[in-house]
Amino acid sequence: MSITGENRGRAGQCIDLGQRAFRSCSGYSPRMARVESTDLPEDSLLARFGGAADYRDCFVRVEPGTVSLEDYIERFYCSGAFAPERVILKLLGTPASSADARALARGDVDRFGAWRVVERRENEILLESKDTGTASWFRVQPNGNDTHLYFGSWVGNITQSGWKAAMRAHVWYSRFLLGGT
Repeated sequence: MSITGENRGRAGQCIDLGQRAFRSCSGYSPRMARVESTDLPEDSLLARFGGAADYRDCFVRVEPGTVSLEDYIERFYCSGAFAPERVILKLLGTPASSADARALARGDVDRFGAWRVVERRENEILLESKDTGTASWFRVQPNGNDTHLYFGSWVGNITQSGWKAAMRAHVWYSRFLLGGT
């Protein structure tokens, strides 16, 4: 899959839904990458965010070759896997366009949809949504000829926030998003 989401189905026909990142291809079934749950790196932005009792998760997938943080952010937010969430964000009045995703990826803006950048390093970024009491974290880590793509979440005050009941769905969705990037 290219960064812009341009794929060709077996029939070679694509339906343009108005933005390059939202193309659906006739007969095309995207390959989902293998995603594993893993320990959160202790030196990560996510590990030191929030309180000790807050919920955190961490998932990783291996991508052949070199992937920059900029490429990873753009691929994630412009992926077909994230497309339904972008529609929801637009309906909620916090649109997150492909152009917005590219600007975030380049470091030109500090907001994307419902999230704001808490901190950014060369290889990782932490975004928080204060409205939902959640945060998302992305990290790239070269490993030989591959790059490990990390994705994690934080939920503050999970026992009282209502998020605890949704954790099974959240974990599935996190794996789906990372696998579809």
